[in-house]
Amino acid sequence: MGLREIFLPKNLAIIGASNNTAKFGGRFLDTLLQYGFKGKIFPVNPKEKQIQGFQAWPEIEAVPEPVDLAVITVPDKFVLPAITGCARKGVKGVEILSAGFKESGDTGAKAEAELINIARKSGMRIIGPNCFGIYCPAGGLTLLPGVDFPRDAGSVGFMSQSGGGACDIVNMGQGRGVRFSVLVSYGNGCDVDAVDLLTYFENDPNTDIVGAYLEGIRDGSAFFDALKSCAQKKPVIIHKGGLTDQGQRGTVGHTGSMAGSKFTWEAAIKSAGAVPAKDIKDLSDCLMAFQCLDGFMGTGAGVLAGGGLRCVEALDAASEFGFTIPLLDEKTKAMMKSLLPPSGGAAGNPVDLAGPQMPPAVIVPMMEALAEKEDIHFLVLYQMLFYILNSLTRDILGNKGSDKSLFEYHREFVAAAERLREKMGKYLVVIIPEIASDPHHFEIEQGKLIARQYYTHHGVPCFETGNQAFSILRRVADYYRKRQEKYR
Repeated sequence: MGLREIFLPKNLAIIGASNNTAKFGGRFLDTLLQYGFKGKIFPVNPKEKQIQGFQAWPEIEAVPEPVDLAVITVPDKFVLPAITGCARKGVKGVEILSAGFKESGDTGAKAEAELINIARKSGMRIIGPNCFGIYCPAGGLTLLPGVDFPRDAGSVGFMSQSGGGACDIVNMGQGRGVRFSVLVSYGNGCDVDAVDLLTYFENDPNTDIVGAYLEGIRDGSAFFDALKSCAQKKPVIIHKGGLTDQGQRGTVGHTGSMAGSKFTWEAAIKSAGAVPAKDIKDLSDCLMAFQCLDGFMGTGAGVLAGGGLRCVEALDAASEFGFTIPLLDEKTKAMMKSLLPPSGGAAGNPVDLAGPQMPPAVIVPMMEALAEKEDIHFLVLYQMLFYILNSLTRDILGNKGSDKSLFEYHREFVAAAERLREKMGKYLVVIIPEIASDPHHFEIEQGKLIARQYYTHHGVPCFETGNQAFSILRRVADYYRKRQEKYR
């Protein structure tokens, strides 16, 4: 398909590069240098001799070496001449950051049709127009606002018709342990589109999970076939924008895409075996969950929570999404009761831990007891970090010397989770409720983010509510169960 070479280019040209980093081309070059692109760079601008330390070339055809990727940053009226030059040069791929095409009306649509014509005749691949382009850590490529994107590659392949949405998903993934093999913001998708990218990700050995933000597609039949084929091998999670009448109006103005009906899209995603996401946050959390819960098909949960409200929340959420919270035998309850305070808690499933600050020495043995039950397939632990961190912060400010790192607390749960996963195949899921709301609690919120990053980095998915956790667990379990049934 000619995509791998442009995702991992040995050299690239920037058409419209500038010494002025306030301009699109200047900013992109500066971002690329800061991110650490290691290949050769050829700035193209007829008005400059030197650009940010590099020799400038008046046109793409004057560049003395073959070009793997050209990045076009000039205003829309100069894009067609630039593309024509790239075709004559034999450039393998182009990303067009410039807007002003199909999304802007009939005149732009005609210009975009000409881009497609040039690509077809030359064999050159085009990403865009109206996009942010390619983020590929292994290739040293990043998006225009992605100077501080992670440099380490991961296993998630992602495609987005929104440049801002692509940036959001990278930033939201950082603290959730989600890293990317390739991410493509493809905007209007005049040439490289969702079908091409699904096919690429399906066959890419570095991609295990696929995510997408889509607004519209060109060929429904080809898309469905590509989606179904990819989803049979790898989880594909899709957030579809524009499923309402007003939302469709937004997709036409954003990328010139006709969104299609809500019923058709929901049916297609389900029939293809892909996974729907409700919004961008849900999509990010789904990617995190699939990364942590490879092969998860559990039905019975063991729940530990500090306080009756959270126990009831878990029972309601589990029931709503088709999970069970099995009852325990008297012997197990007696063991739990011996570990709990004499009043305030409740031995059983869920376990009411009586308070938010129970230490691992109390909780871990109960986790192990729950995991030993055949009808309990995974554990859900509520971590009421707001109260733990609030108490710790007061102690430090009060000079009581309580500055012990909370990481020992997290490490013990992670170590227990790893043991249970390796020995029994039982996963741990952590819920850290979002409670802080006052700016005064900034340090507490930071502590929560640090904890989530630590857990997810060690394969323990983290959520904020019972509904959120069980909703996503339902989709993960359904995906793997359906895929297993298909290949029996």
